[in-house]
Amino acid sequence: MPHLEENLRYATTRERRCLRDDELSSVFTILQHTSLAGCKLVGENRRDDTLRYLLVCENPQVATGTARFETDPLRIIGVLEVKMGGKNMTFAQRIRATRTGECH
Repeated sequence: MPHLEENLRYATTRERRCLRDDELSSVFTILQHTSLAGCKLVGENRRDDTLRYLLVCENPQVATGTARFETDPLRIIGVLEVKMGGKNMTFAQRIRATRTGECH
């Protein structure tokens, strides 16, 4: 949707929360949007400091995609790439987090 691209380019949100590695698949807020209802990240595949997931939807015609996280002791960087099913529309959501300590 080219007319929305410029408006969304700077749609930055910030939050502070305790996040463990096994909760990373929950960080992409776009997956809570009604157009992606029934879609979730599954099949964690870990290699060194990289985690990968597949986006799986109850109705495979809704969307397909992947998520990748690069983690180290100081930060987490994640990218979700989605292709809306049956359409020539793709988008990505990126997250960046700084580790401040252990969760309590």
